[in-house]
Amino acid sequence: MTGDRPRFLPEASLRSRTSLKWSRALPGEIPADIAELDVEIAPVVHHALSAHLAGHDFGYPDYTGGTPRRLAELFAERAERKHGWRADPGRVDTCAQIVQALCCALLAFTRPGDAVVTHAPTYPPFLKAIRQLDRRCVTIPVRDLETLADLHDAGRARMVVLCQPHNPTGHVFGRRTLEVLGEFAESHDAVVFSDEIHQDLVHAPHRHLSAAAIPVLADRTIVFTSAAKTFNIAGLRCAVGHFGAKTLYERYTRLPWHLRSGAGLLGIAATIAAWDKGDAWADELRARLSRNRATVDAAVRAMPAVRWTPPPATYLAWLDLRRTCLSRRPADSLRDLAALRLQRGRDFGDDFTGFVRLNFGTSEETLSLILRRMTAAITAGEQPAARDGGAHPGLPRKR
Repeated sequence: MTGDRPRFLPEASLRSRTSLKWSRALPGEIPADIAELDVEIAPVVHHALSAHLAGHDFGYPDYTGGTPRRLAELFAERAERKHGWRADPGRVDTCAQIVQALCCALLAFTRPGDAVVTHAPTYPPFLKAIRQLDRRCVTIPVRDLETLADLHDAGRARMVVLCQPHNPTGHVFGRRTLEVLGEFAESHDAVVFSDEIHQDLVHAPHRHLSAAAIPVLADRTIVFTSAAKTFNIAGLRCAVGHFGAKTLYERYTRLPWHLRSGAGLLGIAATIAAWDKGDAWADELRARLSRNRATVDAAVRAMPAVRWTPPPATYLAWLDLRRTCLSRRPADSLRDLAALRLQRGRDFGDDFTGFVRLNFGTSEETLSLILRRMTAAITAGEQPAARDGGAHPGLPRKR
């Protein structure tokens, strides 16, 4: 069906947007930093939102039943159908966004000064949430774990914060690694908070494995996800979470409702439409993103100084530029030299200054231009003409 084929938007349309990614870009700049897709929303989501518009239906959601209850049931159905684990709709909660849920979980299950373990590089809002709530962030590298000995530097923790699939690297943690994390959490009586917002953006042949599907993790895990990334509806503010044990759910929901709620009527409606009828569209999107990933890989292979591992999931490229001429300030240099906006590696932790995160969730044409500009900036810096002030034909003129 034509309606199931995602359509990436042309640059002129993108520049008229008011959302974060493109609204900040100066004329001539191409943003590839914020994790938004440059795509039209899925027709099923558009139809659901249009129905609310036609019916002037913008009031409060019925949190005592109605759509939130349907959303909880759909979440559970989908967890089993697509990801192979059983969720209890009676232990599902909704909120506006996953970082909000993490903040609530930190308040519910930890105290100031407690250690919270997470992977480095770390999604910046997670770092801020942990630190601003006066918890101690203990990081471990993103890699496969085989035994508890691999976590000897993690210290004593009250919570493990997992991003599965991982942002920014796109790594998908395997069963044994999740089991080791579960054994660690069990030995510390720690709660595991798993952000699985990228669960539907895993590239073949890899598969998503939820933390909730691991027996040693199941009873102590809180899983939150959202349609926001796959269906590009982050501005509609709706996230859904499941609590592996009744005690977790009861303790979390003792927090004030206005602190942990916030999913709006349109966000709930869009999420229901996306999860109920959007699978074909999402499958085609994932295929397009996989092709874009291959395009990035080909470009990186042509730049020996740039390192990366093609991500098993997401539309984010975590690029190591430490061996390039731009190693000291790569994101700033690429903005100055190539009019590209990439996310700074140091936002993900102090050890990642020489890295950048590049969003390849865009059209083939825009991605090609991004990669040409990046290649030109890196190769020009290695050439004598560039050091003498000469221009490189692949770079835009100075702003």
